[in-house]
Amino acid sequence: MLTHPALNHPAFAPYKNALLAAARPTAEMILHPAADLGWRQSKLGGLPYLPAGAAYPHSADGKPLYLLLQINFAEMPPLPDFPTEGILQWFVEATWTWGANFDHPADQSAFRLCYYPKVLTDDSALVRDFSFLPPLDPPAQGLWQKWKRSFARPPRLPFTQPCAIRFEAGVQFPALDDRTCYLTGECAPDIHFDNWIEDEFDAFAEAYLAAFAGNGNRVGGYPTFTQDDPRLSAEEMAYVQLVQLDSQPPELMMWGDAGIAHLFIRPDDLRRRDFSRVLYTWDCS
Repeated sequence: MLTHPALNHPAFAPYKNALLAAARPTAEMILHPAADLGWRQSKLGGLPYLPAGAAYPHSADGKPLYLLLQINFAEMPPLPDFPTEGILQWFVEATWTWGANFDHPADQSAFRLCYYPKVLTDDSALVRDFSFLPPLDPPAQGLWQKWKRSFARPPRLPFTQPCAIRFEAGVQFPALDDRTCYLTGECAPDIHFDNWIEDEFDAFAEAYLAAFAGNGNRVGGYPTFTQDDPRLSAEEMAYVQLVQLDSQPPELMMWGDAGIAHLFIRPDDLRRRDFSRVLYTWDCS
């Protein structure tokens, strides 16, 4: 059973069993700036693993996309329903929306997910010449210098330099602003997305937000949001978090004004390794 020492807080006593039942394991992503990144390793940015003969992803208007994130599942702590091998890649367009269609978050016209279930070990079987990619603007030295660009000259990618990724096993509980959050109380009122901001739950909410802040970069677990949970319909609320990328650490990554990006996936699609219907969105302050 997944647990957490903070569950012993007196404010959580009526909800401890509900929290234990809701706990989800995660793979926390720790970013390390690196200039020399391998083809197969998990990384933020850099050049992708691409078998010879495989199509490089392009936007709907024919422009090549850029690698945002690459996850080698063999390097990650195992998570229920997630692959234990293979490489998943998240490509985005180098525009100010970074490929997101906020009205239609499943539209992969300007972003793409690619999954390779088997990883080739021979470098000669891979594409190693990516000179066809248009160069990006060099990263700015100052954080706010990079993010204050006008819409006429949009930002490029939401990180300042490529990074290697180290994974750590974690555990997470639902954020109170997650539309799927519902904690059944024992001899106490239930707490859920629609009522947690009411005055009677102030002590609980203050302790909960301090103990279980959902910020950070991770695979799996629950989302946290800068604005609101974008999953509005019952169908969308069935989606679970695939990946969260946060503006942390801020000297390495920044989504708009301290925002957070998410990929959501249907559990059945995750088990089938079908990443064609993923929802992608991000929001900021």
